[in-house]
Amino acid sequence: MPQAIIHSGMPPSLPGRRNLLCVLDWGLGHASRSLALLRALEKAGELTFLASCGRARKFLEQERPDLTVYELPAYDVRYPTGNMPLNVGLQLPKWLRTIAREKRQTARLVEELRIDRIISDSRFGCYHPRVESVMLTHQLHPIFNFGPMSWSYVKYLRRFREVWVPDTADRKMSGRLSDPKGYKKVRFIGPLSRLEPTKPAPENWRTLSLLSGPEPMRSRLEKILLGQLRQLPGPHLLIRGVPDEEEVVEEHRIVVKPFADRQFLARHLPIAQHIICRSGYSTLMDLAALNLSAKIILIPTPGQTEQELLAQTQVQSGDALAAFAQGEIDLAGLIG
Repeated sequence: MPQAIIHSGMPPSLPGRRNLLCVLDWGLGHASRSLALLRALEKAGELTFLASCGRARKFLEQERPDLTVYELPAYDVRYPTGNMPLNVGLQLPKWLRTIAREKRQTARLVEELRIDRIISDSRFGCYHPRVESVMLTHQLHPIFNFGPMSWSYVKYLRRFREVWVPDTADRKMSGRLSDPKGYKKVRFIGPLSRLEPTKPAPENWRTLSLLSGPEPMRSRLEKILLGQLRQLPGPHLLIRGVPDEEEVVEEHRIVVKPFADRQFLARHLPIAQHIICRSGYSTLMDLAALNLSAKIILIPTPGQTEQELLAQTQVQSGDALAAFAQGEIDLAGLIG
């Protein structure tokens, strides 16, 4: 296979170009970084339409109430076990049906909205043979530990005209996950974060827990953290990452907030003594944008090999304080 054509930075803007930005419903990380990309496209004078589903769609609607977010079918990703090949194998038939449905829905939106370019954040069916189609992902070589699955993944990615990687060309954050080998055209557009430094909030949180990701692992982590935080002096803030709920609860020196927008996070993350979160790539980009590496405690989603690799890399490079497997969390031993 010929060597990949590699570019750095966003492609030249075309004011008035009509983009369709399709966002995966896999936690809130894809929606978060897609908002940053949306802002860059709008600044360049390009018109961009959003499409997603589930909590990701709700998140986008809350962050950008001025825009319509068109409906796409749900992948409804779940991690019932800690075994990645098994998790994928159990859900693969459903995902293949979703890819077929989102391909049909994308074609309808292309005609209805007169789209010039499709940008798909990790949605394999959001492309069109007659429209420039781009895949946004930092995972060119995901860690499945199962050859047929890896082959199928790369095959789907090659249907897109170009792959955009939210990292620099030296792959400082994504490492071997974004090796361009095996692809025709890869563009490193730089990290994407919706957060910008701002005036900090007056509070002083001992810990700020930022939850995200698929169920049931998100709920299980919430239960574990609440149990351990109750044993530590506070105050603590736990953000559940559930944008379709509203109630804020206070108990045992812990404030439990269902969701936080970008302004809230930009003000409260810097004042926390420790930040507890998943090692999802979008979360790491947000924390790096605020220069918060020294106080991060990472807990990879069980069975998500990419997050396990990123957590290990962050700790080894000094960009995180510590990493725990979900079943081995010991906050009292680390910060008690």
